[in-house]
Amino acid sequence: MALVTRPDNFAVVLLGATGMVGQALLRQRGAHPVHALVRTPDGRDWGDGVHVVRGDLHGIPEALFPSRPYVVVHFATKQRDPDGTGFERTNVEGTQRLLERLSGDCRGVIHGSSMSVYGPGPHSGVTEDAPLAPLTPLARSRAAAEALITRHAVEAGLHAALLRPRFLLGRGDRFVLPTVVKLLKRRLQLGGDAVACSVIDVDDFGEIIWRLARRMVETSCPEQRAYNVACSRPLVRSEFLGTVRQALDLPWPLVTVSVPEGLLRTLREAPSRRAQAVAERLELMTRSQCLDVSRLQAVLDGPEDLLTRSPVDVLRAALEAFRS
Repeated sequence: MALVTRPDNFAVVLLGATGMVGQALLRQRGAHPVHALVRTPDGRDWGDGVHVVRGDLHGIPEALFPSRPYVVVHFATKQRDPDGTGFERTNVEGTQRLLERLSGDCRGVIHGSSMSVYGPGPHSGVTEDAPLAPLTPLARSRAAAEALITRHAVEAGLHAALLRPRFLLGRGDRFVLPTVVKLLKRRLQLGGDAVACSVIDVDDFGEIIWRLARRMVETSCPEQRAYNVACSRPLVRSEFLGTVRQALDLPWPLVTVSVPEGLLRTLREAPSRRAQAVAERLELMTRSQCLDVSRLQAVLDGPEDLLTRSPVDVLRAALEAFRS
């Protein structure tokens, strides 16, 4: 059984510090010490209280782990496969190596998974109890990492939180908003007006991670749970495009592209990695991807409820970051 620690007397061991979520976590950290594993510190200013350790999942130095209670935040996930080596080595084998290195001061592991473990969809209000049906190699590697972490946490008496967002908006977004803007400039719309998706501001996501970490050090009985992470109300395609178009003074789309299931199946089964990647992106853009976040809502506390924030307000804030 895990020991109870004063909620402010803990550190975070962060993997994936240079990514979109890792950077948001650092912006939201307050005075909490962070030990960050990075391949290349690249001379950036990490700020006081951030202890940077050079390495990767297959070469974790002992200096990464503090001599005080800590929570591991693991977002060092390979998201793309341009070199064709697959996702197994980083996402599965790397996670296993990390778990083998955790010391007795560890209170729990928070893992950056995604909604992709439920399968391609469409999804409307999918809960964490839905059966997992990962379709792509990346999604399968995420599901495998989730299973490893859960098993290790149960055996070691640790907390585990498996976080499953869909679309992240805000600082560092290189996919969602840039893709929508690019399509609008070409006067194209993928999917119908009723298509909806779950979104979350990346800085809100960082704050949620901190709250879950505090919960881990406050709670004596270890919990191993998955959490969907999103605004409680999804963002409908028509309000998504309307808000972006108005903010950036873009024209209405002239053509709405529907993608039949048969075409997606053909692309998925093609031997070309490029074709498979196109299928994955088309699924994301043309099928509803909506999460039920009741479980997360029940455990979060704080002066404001991050999950009831309007997704349109989240998008407007992301547009400000996009324009800057």
